[in-house]
Amino acid sequence: MPDHRRAFARESPARGLSPSSGRLLVPVLFHLHQPAGNFPGTFEHAFDRSYSPLVGALRASGLKFNLHISGALLEWLLSARRPFIELLRSLVAAGRLEILGGGYYEPILPMIPSGDRHRQLTRLAARVEEVFGRRPLGAWLAERVWEPELAADLAHAGYRYTLLDDRHFLDLGWRREEAHALFSTEHDGEALAVFPIDEPIRYLIPWEKPERTVEYLAGCRRNEADGRAVVVVMSDAEKMGLWPARRGTTYDLCYREGWMARFLDGLSAPPWLDTALLSDILELEPPRRLVYLPTASYDRMGVWALPTEARSRLESLPGRLEEAGLAPELRLEVERFARGTHWRNFLVKYPAAGRLHLAYLYTRDRLADSEDTLEPAEADRLLDLLDAAAVNDVYWHGLFGGVYYHFLRHHCYRCLAGVLARLDRGSRRRVALCDYERLGRPGVVISDSAQTVVLDHGGAVLDWLSKAPPAGLAGGFTRIAEPYHRGGERGFTVDRARRGFCRLVVMPGNAAKERLLAGTGEALFPELTGPEVHGGWIGYTGSVPLGRGKVEVELVYSPVRGGWSCEVRISNPGPRPVALTLALDSSPSPPSGPRDLKLTLRCAGGSGPVPQKITRRDGRGSVASWSLADRRAGLVVKSEAEPVADLWSSPLITVEGTEGGIKRSWQGLQLVWAWSVRLAPGEERRMGARFTLSRGGAP
Repeated sequence: MPDHRRAFARESPARGLSPSSGRLLVPVLFHLHQPAGNFPGTFEHAFDRSYSPLVGALRASGLKFNLHISGALLEWLLSARRPFIELLRSLVAAGRLEILGGGYYEPILPMIPSGDRHRQLTRLAARVEEVFGRRPLGAWLAERVWEPELAADLAHAGYRYTLLDDRHFLDLGWRREEAHALFSTEHDGEALAVFPIDEPIRYLIPWEKPERTVEYLAGCRRNEADGRAVVVVMSDAEKMGLWPARRGTTYDLCYREGWMARFLDGLSAPPWLDTALLSDILELEPPRRLVYLPTASYDRMGVWALPTEARSRLESLPGRLEEAGLAPELRLEVERFARGTHWRNFLVKYPAAGRLHLAYLYTRDRLADSEDTLEPAEADRLLDLLDAAAVNDVYWHGLFGGVYYHFLRHHCYRCLAGVLARLDRGSRRRVALCDYERLGRPGVVISDSAQTVVLDHGGAVLDWLSKAPPAGLAGGFTRIAEPYHRGGERGFTVDRARRGFCRLVVMPGNAAKERLLAGTGEALFPELTGPEVHGGWIGYTGSVPLGRGKVEVELVYSPVRGGWSCEVRISNPGPRPVALTLALDSSPSPPSGPRDLKLTLRCAGGSGPVPQKITRRDGRGSVASWSLADRRAGLVVKSEAEPVADLWSSPLITVEGTEGGIKRSWQGLQLVWAWSVRLAPGEERRMGARFTLSRGGAP
């Protein structure tokens, strides 16, 4: 592999920078990103209200600046806004602009295997070089999520530096002013330079007057004898145009009210301040010392990743310390060392994110096993789909909707299903034990050319993917309490067990539907023992305590034409009769929203399908089947009960915080088959349902 690590420095000397002491080096960096799968109108709006006016202001200022543009956005700009690309090319050629690389689709790099990191890192580097004529030396890290082995990954991909929040350095016990320089770290002997991003400036711009930032920078200057300080000014570009502001949006604040022009004038005026390209600083002011940084991200990310109760305790800590009468200086000291948790905890906190990540890992393993049998162009196409499914936006939640975005999660599932569709083209049905959940405990994967069904280790249907058309069907979102919930949110329920596509529920007595749909009353979600695979069927067994007795449960899954069936065999081994409600709680979530979905029921003895409203809770008795058609995606999910059962239905609604305030979002449907059962001592009953998938439903 050719060594590109020093190419940029040779081609672009540090023009306009002198090694004189006492001056302050201020690299200005803006990060531009739109996730693959976002709506075209969102790209256009972001360009018109953020990217275009921002770069226009920077060009007019005469300052040097740095940009990172994620891969999906770069491709959109190349196809839809070519003059903008030509403007950037001219600024690069003039030595005023540096373009950084990073992961092509903006993944959280530690979340994906090392080989996938390398592919994404080198792909964006090559694309930047192709478009702008210079291979990037610097790598942007999505959400600045850092784990120490990334130093080697970035170096192996040809990068010489990255940027991390100064929070990483403060976690070493440093004072903030000690982080105003360039440092080096290493892993496995591979060195990487690290620029600290100044946190106070991130919170000053664009909310405070521009003069406040210049005053802050003036306080960062060093004495002549101490050399030059380096203070990175960084912001998301979207913050400079798309975010809500006190009056209107930040577009109004930055460009109509003149904040951006005053800010850039403020950086141009001081004789002691030089804006600079990051690679020029790397050449002029090489790293001062070697550091080993802890696993971290920016300050708020670690707090958001905490479980809700722990997050609330940490966020209330300053107030509780003040109430306890702690001296202000001691409160600051405690708050300085209080931190959140590991970014990867989002994959546990939000089961929908963890489930998508497991689907990514499974698909990745399947593709790795088959890559040598594919033509190079076909392998590249499938790797592109795989990489697009790793976009970071849908795996976490903080200030923005993130994991709550139904349409973005489905874009990722569509990409993964597209890979599996090609790998399983023409294949016959396979039933295989698989440690899908990475627990060291097997589940089962049922797959053929049309679909993939995943059974977890305890007997629930964890995931269901269609391959024609490619789509995820089990988008059921496991709802959790968030710190901003106030209680009593209309239609919102906290789930008591992980949602996939279907799970067994046992409720003592003749439970009303509202107890399950509203998350109240007693409900048991048994985790059974298994699985055991016997030819064409998969079995799980276990017992469920009910009052002074118990019931024995056997859950049997069988592949059927177009889908799968689930039979529950339940018996009473005790000396007393038992009464219970047994339910199969399914969470179908086709790709489209409620406007494009049609739910119909067939009741026993009925003459035809009965339309059902999907935006409200409802319940009917003696239902034989339901059918859910996605007219936009062109697929139909159908279920038939045996024997006929009650059907309880409810929209799956989440209430989440976004940059625009609290929002209610559609996540899918909850459709519950329920049977009221009374078992005499020694009696056994059988009941179940068949779930199938077909094409159709298009308008």
